[in-house]
Amino acid sequence: MIELENVSKSFGDVVAISNMSMHVKTGTITGFLGPNGAGKSTTLKVVMGEIFPDLGTVNVLGENPVNNIKLKQRTGYVSEHDDLYQWMKGKQFVSSLARLLLPREEAERAAKEALKTVGLAVKGKKIQAYSKGMRQRLKVAAAIVHNPDLLILDEPFGGLDPLGRREMKKLVSNLNQDGVTILISSHILYELDQMSTNMILIHRGQTLAEGAPSEILELIDQFPHQILIHAPIDQLKNLSKLMIDESIVNSLKFGADKSSTDLVAITNNPKEFYPKITQLIAENNLFVEHLESKTDNIEAIFEFLT
Repeated sequence: MIELENVSKSFGDVVAISNMSMHVKTGTITGFLGPNGAGKSTTLKVVMGEIFPDLGTVNVLGENPVNNIKLKQRTGYVSEHDDLYQWMKGKQFVSSLARLLLPREEAERAAKEALKTVGLAVKGKKIQAYSKGMRQRLKVAAAIVHNPDLLILDEPFGGLDPLGRREMKKLVSNLNQDGVTILISSHILYELDQMSTNMILIHRGQTLAEGAPSEILELIDQFPHQILIHAPIDQLKNLSKLMIDESIVNSLKFGADKSSTDLVAITNNPKEFYPKITQLIAENNLFVEHLESKTDNIEAIFEFLT
């Protein structure tokens, strides 16, 4: 569906993407993951033909996307920006875009169906009064009103609350089940890992890895994870000895104060660590107030992978 081979794009002295290659297969939901500033939006704009690459080849549905009107009729694009006509009503906005491709009556029917698909039914309400979640749904409706084969979503979860995120994930999955191939970008791993059939990691304008979510997660799990354990000092001492004996940690570090109630455990195998530490606590009747991951910085993870 999408093929980029050795693509580069610079803006003056700033290199946005460098010698990038990536592939999106037909029928998949492909998660496009990278930290902010990694080059995700630039890559998506190259795929859409909005930006010309300096080097390399780009094929979308077997064609060059630059100045390709027929190809745009088969693709839908949701920008990360809130580029909506605030004075319009939702149906008016979607139907006006549909009329670029369809006769008036057909555009009206298509707009109504697209709004129904995204679960947005607001009559008499102008876009300026829409919530963030409603705006994101409206943007998706505008992108699918012409029944595209390929849908590209740039950071569609931005600004959504947990309910909005869950609804957006369900919407994306439903569209994919209806036969739409989807490329969706995010800088947050957990937004994409469970819904994607394939994932691409990008950092500093280059592809780091490409494969099934399980393969990508296994790669990321190699990063040294830091887990903060908070408990009474005597409990921490007993627990630390058990963890070392079981070899589930690389190292342990107590707080600077001898009476500290914090212990940081570093492990390269979080999948084994969490169930094992739970077992040790239960079997030895230990008391732990809470555990929390200190490794939630995706930029640090990508630095490790490079």
